[in-house]
Amino acid sequence: MDALENEIVELCGPMWFADLPPLEGPEDEYRLLCNELIKLMRSDQLFTFVTAPAVETPRGETIPVPGTNNPVEQVLRNPALARETGRTNKKVRGARRQTVVSSVLESLRQYLPSFTLASVVDEVQRWSARGRSCFADLLSKLNLTRPDKSILDSLLPVPAD
Repeated sequence: MDALENEIVELCGPMWFADLPPLEGPEDEYRLLCNELIKLMRSDQLFTFVTAPAVETPRGETIPVPGTNNPVEQVLRNPALARETGRTNKKVRGARRQTVVSSVLESLRQYLPSFTLASVVDEVQRWSARGRSCFADLLSKLNLTRPDKSILDSLLPVPAD
């Protein structure tokens, strides 16, 4: 990592230390890029995904921190395509239901050691018996609290009957 940081300083340092006022066109873009790279590097934020220790998933696997959000974007691709092609619910209640079901299933895909119909049904039955989901347990384990209001409530308010 030191070699890479040294190269960045070698490339961007002269522009950073020159402390130039705003320039015109590509020269200014280069000045801004150099300043941003040095600023992030000095605050240990430039290569966070490289230097961060591996994380434990809810399934108990230890994985490196991904360098991009591409895996999450791939998970969201099908719902986005459904919206683009009109394969969506026409009423708010149906859209909420579809959003909640999709979200729970994708979250369970990340949580369960084996994502099968049987394991999903078993997990949901366990929630029903305990009155508490595995996600509530995970929040407690991580010392996090649920927000007062769901983002979903802002985007798709529950319709009055």
